[in-house]
Amino acid sequence: GTGAPVIDEAPVVMDCTVDDIYETDGFESFICKIDGVYAEENILNEAGKIDYRTLKPVLFEMPTYEYLRTGDVIGKCMNISK
Repeated sequence: GTGAPVIDEAPVVMDCTVDDIYETDGFESFICKIDGVYAEENILNEAGKIDYRTLKPVLFEMPTYEYLRTGDVIGKCMNISK
C-alpha cells in the first residue's frame, strides 16, 4: 500500500494514489488510481466480492450536501421494462 493512515473500524478501505486534481467552482476533484482494497470478511459474498446489500455504503451528494445510504436492489440491468 501507500502507507496512508486508515480508520481501523472502517469495513472497507481503498488505498489510492492521486493521479490528477481538477479545480471546480469552490471544490477540488481528485482523480485517483486504486492501489488496493481491504475489506472485512463479513461484508464479502461467496465469491469474495463486496456485497453492497450488506455493506450499505454511505454516499455524499453535491450540491445538496446530503448523505445517502445505498444497498437496495431497484432493478436488474438489461431487464427493466420500458
